[in-house]
Amino acid sequence: MTAEQLDQLVLASGPNVRIRFRARADAADEFRWRSDPETARYDGHDPNKEPFERFLDAFGYELAYGRNDREQFAIDTVDGQHIGTVMLYNVGRGGDSAELGISLGEEGARGRGLGREAVIVLLRWAWNNRPLRLVYLHALEWNQRAIRAFRAAGFDETARVIRDGQVFVRMEVRREWWLLWEMEGRFTSEDDRGSQAPPAPAPREA
Repeated sequence: MTAEQLDQLVLASGPNVRIRFRARADAADEFRWRSDPETARYDGHDPNKEPFERFLDAFGYELAYGRNDREQFAIDTVDGQHIGTVMLYNVGRGGDSAELGISLGEEGARGRGLGREAVIVLLRWAWNNRPLRLVYLHALEWNQRAIRAFRAAGFDETARVIRDGQVFVRMEVRREWWLLWEMEGRFTSEDDRGSQAPPAPAPREA
């Protein structure tokens, strides 16, 4: 896809990152990230072992037909580099709660505040476009850098959860509190001031 076509898929943006619908051109990056042991370790999963052809088939099917249990988006830098994915899934009955997941696949994108910004940009969009009142996530307990980033994006720790022998920290944020903090400028840096949301996105395309 051309840069102009990708621009039409953008949902929301900040000073350094933008969130957009995924496209078929993203498959190679996602396959590489999911197959990388280090990236998989940060995500708390085993690395992907299936061949690219099978992965591409599943990727294309999901783009064409979607999934009832999740909305998954691409994360780009504002200059167009594809660096990761972010999603809302496990949507509760009535659609008022969802779990957030984020993965920065490009190693050079980590530790620069881009993940925190992507979460803020997605939450800002979600509160205005979905009936969500609660968003939660599970961060690996050993990944203190991620936990600090989630705190800075408005999440509070609520519990410890053990899954497959790994300890996760459950963190939550509620719409009313987040929007109040937003009004107080908690999520607005000097770079954010004056930034505007992009126009409404074009229909989703593969």
